[in-house]
Amino acid sequence: MRFILSTLLLGFSLSHADDPAVAPAGPTPDSSHASAPVIAPAPIQTFTKARTDSAAPAPAQAATAASDSAAPAPTGILVIRNPVLQRLALSGTVQLKAFYHDFASDRDSDKHLSFQLRRFNLALDGDVTGNVGFRGEFLLDGANKSYGTDDAYLWWRANDWFGLKGGKLKRPFSQEALQSSHSLYTVERGELYHDFLANTNGYADYDLGLIAYGAFAGQGAQVGYEVGVFNGKQSEKDYAGQQDVKTDAGFLAKDVVARLTVSPIRALRLEAAVSTKAVDDKSDPNSFAYAANTAYEIGADLTLGHLRLLGETSLGDNHQGKDSLILSGSSEFFAFYAAGIWHEDYRGGRASELVLKLEGLDPDFGWEKDSGKPNDGKLRYTVGCNYFFTSAISVLADYGILQPITLVPGEDRLIHSLDVMARISF
Repeated sequence: MRFILSTLLLGFSLSHADDPAVAPAGPTPDSSHASAPVIAPAPIQTFTKARTDSAAPAPAQAATAASDSAAPAPTGILVIRNPVLQRLALSGTVQLKAFYHDFASDRDSDKHLSFQLRRFNLALDGDVTGNVGFRGEFLLDGANKSYGTDDAYLWWRANDWFGLKGGKLKRPFSQEALQSSHSLYTVERGELYHDFLANTNGYADYDLGLIAYGAFAGQGAQVGYEVGVFNGKQSEKDYAGQQDVKTDAGFLAKDVVARLTVSPIRALRLEAAVSTKAVDDKSDPNSFAYAANTAYEIGADLTLGHLRLLGETSLGDNHQGKDSLILSGSSEFFAFYAAGIWHEDYRGGRASELVLKLEGLDPDFGWEKDSGKPNDGKLRYTVGCNYFFTSAISVLADYGILQPITLVPGEDRLIHSLDVMARISF
């Protein structure tokens, strides 16, 4: 870390402001003409900040909208301005996880007890002008992976209503997936719901593509939109890390994702989204043909004082992570999650959170009677407790139970898990 900071300081020829305690955190109107860059302190984080991944700056008139199309300006430990870059902010997170999974099993071979460096990320957010910038989030280590990128894209904003983001970024599908890994309410996102959407079917999570986004206000409501085209991934493996250019190169079929958010009042956000998975049909090499699967999602986010309520449901085609099933025929799925978070603030920047969460999944769902496959659903219950020593230093602890919904003897065993994580986000 010391080496990285020293390199940034030398590279940008920084000099301290006379009084850094009062230096502005954002670019001033004449910052591009300043004779020397200024190091400004990071804005103080609050617990009520939107927990969404960083994106291009929010349009000024729609800054109060709870929309993920343009998240609040990122906070970080270092903010730099010079004649080329109006702003460069450094932020990141370090997360150490300990877990004991399936600890109630009768067989020792089913039990898993271990430590894991869950995430060690550093992120750079920069503005070249007020309308052009970039973001790069670098994975130094974590979850048995080393040296990669998560977010890495350019953004351009024409006005409050229209902008573009292009590169490696999250598909705008599912508020659960779009929640920032720096400030999750539970140790993991949805170990049932999110894992199914992202890793099994590829409807959510990171991908390479181009997104058009914007936000506007009208008749007391805030509205945001995102529409994107993505490479997708075509393979018989899961879709985790589907932004592999070597794997994706050459495919003509592209995935399309769209999301709409509406905030009729400040405390409430409603959303709806659609995401597709497309695959080339190469049965005739002389002509282009493709097939596509589709998923739909609706969600709500309501804040009432200390209480925050989150809920989402999705349904669509389940190709079980196999592109061949997109061509030959896939089943339907139904999934949901609901969460309640009670937040308490204390003196000295300390705080606590109590989290209750329920997830459900039917991977072979049917609307009509006797349709779908019985005895293959799952429910997951999670109770979590989070404690913040400061706004940047916290400990999360979750106890979860996975319940198979089945009448098959021997397959209805409850799976218990305990996860604890220490987190520093800056």
